[in-house]
Amino acid sequence: MKKLIFLLLPLFLYSQTYMAKIEPYEEFIIYAQASGQIIKLDKNDETKIVTKELIRIDDSLEQKELKIYQNQLKLYNKKLSIAQSNYEKFINIRGKSQSDKDDKYYDILDLKINIDSIKLSIASLKDTISKKSIKVNKLYIKQFDVDKNDYVSTGTQLATAMNISKSKLVVYVSKDDYENISKKKVYINDEKGLAKIKKIDKTLDKTYVSAHKVVLTLDNNEFGQIMKVEFKDE
Repeated sequence: MKKLIFLLLPLFLYSQTYMAKIEPYEEFIIYAQASGQIIKLDKNDETKIVTKELIRIDDSLEQKELKIYQNQLKLYNKKLSIAQSNYEKFINIRGKSQSDKDDKYYDILDLKINIDSIKLSIASLKDTISKKSIKVNKLYIKQFDVDKNDYVSTGTQLATAMNISKSKLVVYVSKDDYENISKKKVYINDEKGLAKIKKIDKTLDKTYVSAHKVVLTLDNNEFGQIMKVEFKDE
């Protein structure tokens, strides 16, 4: 039983000392937000920090459709302008019935509805096109889960990326350390000032049921290294 308790609480040591592993500050799973064939992906980007268009999914069909809708929109706008001009003249002609005038007005309304529909289609296509270009800014690409020329569906996992501009330590502190923790100094391997408190969970953790999760940030890219963490009053 004693061994079991020790395994369940690996981050606690005596004397309010904790052990934590240096981890990347953030980790991202990049998913496809649109379907299509991958036409741009460089496997050489793996294990590198990159700022670029990481992946492009074929959008040639959407681009063609977009041009068609944009041309249609120009034509409908011209048609609407002419219809509105003719309507202004028509309603001033003597002898024209109200029914005839209404018919002309309904024609204008139909044109406006068509124009709004085309604008919606254009917006939808632009949104799809934007989702087919995946760009990253100073992210470490851990791995790709697909290859160039693969066909992917919406929701397909494409790559794993990380923000390693800084690192983090996750510790699960006792009730004693949690009290007034924001006023305490953080010591890493007996040194002060190496880490800052980023997040403090006010609720008890689901796994370490008697502890509060605390996230520390620090500038150290020795990922995987185990560090001693202490919180001290001063």
